[in-house]
Amino acid sequence: MSKVTLTIDGLDIVAEKETTILRAALDNDIYIPHLCYHPELSPSGICRLCMVNADGEVVMSCQTPVDQGMVVKTKDPEIDRLRRTSIEILVANHHASCRGCPGSGPCALQKIMAYIRIDRKRVRRLRLPEEDLPKDQSNPFFDYDPNHCVLCNICVQTCAEIQGALHVIGRGIRTQIAFYGNDADCRSCMECVARCPVGALTAKESMATHG
Repeated sequence: MSKVTLTIDGLDIVAEKETTILRAALDNDIYIPHLCYHPELSPSGICRLCMVNADGEVVMSCQTPVDQGMVVKTKDPEIDRLRRTSIEILVANHHASCRGCPGSGPCALQKIMAYIRIDRKRVRRLRLPEEDLPKDQSNPFFDYDPNHCVLCNICVQTCAEIQGALHVIGRGIRTQIAFYGNDADCRSCMECVARCPVGALTAKESMATHG
């Protein structure tokens, strides 16, 4: 496959022609915030956090292929403003406390919050009245906690490629991940749990012990 040379934040990068800007950046240790991207899945652009300035235009880096001579800026005033708005909306609807999170260590959301330096006071003003939603424990292999979920859709995309046991239900602030059909649809591959960036999906104790 042919290669192209581009510039990301002043650094000359050589990448294969079909590579996305995000993949090229990550391969060269250049961080671009992202929640819904996974290297083994088709890019969805749902989180809208990976936006960059490419040749003067704002684009989603997970969906935009590199081009010869392309000049990319991962940060500028407009990008920072748009990213901050996107992450503030996500966090405003993410009621779960980090202290009680079953995830191991800092999650992708915490990393992005620190990178963008969001205004926590503004987030508190934007936050909807807190509602502790019940866990979905109907699956025999893992639990789903909507209070931790940021609707990145990685679990649904992952499952769609394997078995199709997960889908999205509801609209707006009532949107959640749900099991499709009966539990027999799930093969217990646990890929959805492994790829969840925020600890919304967790293995049941029996799976964690014997999986």
